[in-house]
Amino acid sequence: MDTTKKKFDFAAAVGNALSYAQHGRLMVIMACLGVLAGLCYFVYTTPLYSSNAVIYFRVFGSPLSDKGMGDSAGSQTSALKYLPWELASDSNVLAAAKELGIVGPSASFEAVKSKQLRVRASTMNWSHLQISVMSPDPAVVRVFAKKLIEVYRAQREEAWAKYRNEALIRYAREVDTLEGLAVDSYKDLSKLERESRMTEVKIEQSRLFMVPAELIMTKEVVRRMEEVRLSLDQRGTLGTAPEKLTAEQIFAELSMLTAFEKERELRVGDLLRRQSQQGMVDKPEGAPAQPVPASFVVQPNMVEGLRPWQDLEKKRRVIEEELMEANKRYLPAHAIVKGLEEDLANNTRALAAELEVMRRRFELDFQQQTQKIATLEKRLPEYYQTNEEAGLAGEQYMSASQGRAMWGRARDKLSDKLSMISFTQDLDWVEMHFKEFVNLRDVEPTSPNKMKLLMISLMLAIGGAIGAPTLVNLMHTGVETLQQLENVTGLTAVGVIPRTTKEVLEDIARSPSIGAKSPNHLLESFRLIRSHILLHPNSKGKSQVIMVTSARPSEGKTSQAANLAWAFQSMGSRTLLIDCDLRRGRVHQVLDVANDIGITQLLLNRFPVQEAVLKTSNPLLDVIPRGPIITGTTELLCQKGFVDLVERFRGEYDQIVIDTPPVLGLSETAALRIVVDGVIMVVRAEKTTRRDVSDAVALLRKTDAHFFGMVLNDLDLNKAKNYYNYYYYSASYYEDLEGVGAGGKAVV
Repeated sequence: MDTTKKKFDFAAAVGNALSYAQHGRLMVIMACLGVLAGLCYFVYTTPLYSSNAVIYFRVFGSPLSDKGMGDSAGSQTSALKYLPWELASDSNVLAAAKELGIVGPSASFEAVKSKQLRVRASTMNWSHLQISVMSPDPAVVRVFAKKLIEVYRAQREEAWAKYRNEALIRYAREVDTLEGLAVDSYKDLSKLERESRMTEVKIEQSRLFMVPAELIMTKEVVRRMEEVRLSLDQRGTLGTAPEKLTAEQIFAELSMLTAFEKERELRVGDLLRRQSQQGMVDKPEGAPAQPVPASFVVQPNMVEGLRPWQDLEKKRRVIEEELMEANKRYLPAHAIVKGLEEDLANNTRALAAELEVMRRRFELDFQQQTQKIATLEKRLPEYYQTNEEAGLAGEQYMSASQGRAMWGRARDKLSDKLSMISFTQDLDWVEMHFKEFVNLRDVEPTSPNKMKLLMISLMLAIGGAIGAPTLVNLMHTGVETLQQLENVTGLTAVGVIPRTTKEVLEDIARSPSIGAKSPNHLLESFRLIRSHILLHPNSKGKSQVIMVTSARPSEGKTSQAANLAWAFQSMGSRTLLIDCDLRRGRVHQVLDVANDIGITQLLLNRFPVQEAVLKTSNPLLDVIPRGPIITGTTELLCQKGFVDLVERFRGEYDQIVIDTPPVLGLSETAALRIVVDGVIMVVRAEKTTRRDVSDAVALLRKTDAHFFGMVLNDLDLNKAKNYYNYYYYSASYYEDLEGVGAGGKAVV
């Protein structure tokens, strides 16, 4: 963990202070408004007087609840919750105000508010209340607390007497009504028991109880039989006469049908309901009638052993083995062989007959189960209707029983209530007495408080004077300092260009010796940028081809590119300036050269390179202007022809500066990254938003661009904050350059 104490940044503190100084007029206005607000409040506010009175109270519990007249601690505690609210309620305050003549007899509580009368009650301890009164009338604050207690006591007694009289009449009437309802409910219950079909419905419900279960089981049997039929159909044996099937096919079908029958066959110990005997084995004639039980248990002798076709299968295996042995001993025409073949054929016919029987039995069972489903489905509505009738009858009976019990309980409770009201009701008695004033200000107003108002005015003045500039600074999204620029992009800011007239800034024909003896801050800024580029090459050690761009138009990238080219040629390097802003390029205007032939014709191979490269007034500085605007030439900047052109210029010039379009909204700037060694990003001070700068840098970073640094352009040094920041950063950059050493490249 880093335990080093962070040093105080004096430069940052001065910079922050100067950022507020530029809003001096706004700060003065806001401070005056704060003071003026306090003054207006003092002049136009009505003075208010106040009093705080202590009220002693005791609660005596009801004789019916406490079994005596002694104090009730529970009642005293509960009174602490509702007494303050009741004392200071709107109705109680309005009644006291009417008796004191503060408002008229027909006035509402809104009239009390208009008189600026404020009343608040609160608890002090378990036996004392405090009533606070504020009013423009000193006499009111002296007497209002006492009058409030008198009105509360009178209203409470009046309300209780009115409630008691009305309750006695109403409760007596309700007791008679409940008595009649209890008798009627008893009669209704008896009638429901006589007329209800509950017994018949329950019997019918029991009879239909197994219908849904039988329907589900029958559907499952039919589904399984359909699966068997589908399997036989897939084998190709379904619908084919048994005598036309091979023995293997017959055995396969017999096995499948037998497996299905075994799924439904009886098991020893199963309890079955006996079906009707119609269509079953005939009873011997003259046999005595025997009682037939409704159900029976499956016995071991009721379960069949092997099926006939399984016996035939065993015999067939024996015949096949004997026939195999006979073929080994005798000729095919021998009588023994012929006899065994005849037995084998008879066995096949017997198996076919068994298959035919099982098929018929299977189809008959399928039809019966299908018909059973239809029968059960017809009985389902009857099942549901019976259940519904049983449920409704039960609900009616239960509702009638509950109604009878409810009316009886209500009658008993109301009778108890009536007897209690006729005596004293279960109500606590409250006694209150005015004790003393703990604070009475009927001479000097409580509000407005002069000292408090003065402090609030000063706080408003200071808060407005600081808060308004702070809000303005927070809402400003432009880049104002190099520190902001570095924080937003994470890149090094390499220079600050002060606000200068266009004539001076674009005077590229100036002599290289300007500023050699006395510093010229404008030109020194470009020399600093030049030095930083040379001292910070890309990962390949190159800093020959420099792309100058910006996030948005009108940020000064063209003038920066031209002056950077001037800085390179002033140190003796052959420099080429190329205008690649094919839409709005104006390098030809800055350097005062012709624009008839330019980069657009070179990209289309309409002119040789020698004709497009123009000389300037500086012998070491050449320029290729934009040329005429030609549709579609921007796409050629991304092709191999332009890459080859730049590679040719690398061999002819020491430094190449390329003025490109803005990054945001245009595609060619990101594509030009492959032909340059690094990028200089120009940002116009207080105009370019931090969001645009961040987006532009992020877009170039996606193309793995190398950044030489950021340039803050057009900084207004007439502002004290900017003037201080400019010289603070300039001094630090001069110190950095002086520490480069003899190994660095010499600069002018």
